[in-house]
Amino acid sequence: MTEATAAKAKKTTKAKAKPAAAKKPAAAKAAPKKVKTSIELAQGIITELTRTNFEETVETAKAVFKSGDIRAAVELQGEFARAMLKRNIDAAREINEIAVSAVREAAAPYAAKFTDAFEKLRAA
Repeated sequence: MTEATAAKAKKTTKAKAKPAAAKKPAAAKAAPKKVKTSIELAQGIITELTRTNFEETVETAKAVFKSGDIRAAVELQGEFARAMLKRNIDAAREINEIAVSAVREAAAPYAAKFTDAFEKLRAA
């Protein structure tokens, strides 16, 4: 082994050793768990709903094309429509609950101040 290759090997060994040592403090510092905002929760629901609806649409379309009978195709489409409607209504309820809780949280400080001011006005 020549001096140049030996020096190169030492450099790569040192370079590999440094990231491992650097990883220890990073692993020791555990990042606090991020709380999702109302918008992020709603976005997750909508994304999952859209993905599910798309996948179900594709599967139903394939099943309809494979069914050789008009009656079976109509039944498949009817089942799909009922399932999708129920899924969409459930998602809308979840998003509504998220929105209502967000509005309550946002309005709480103002409601408290308004109540205090109103009580002072009544007392006067």
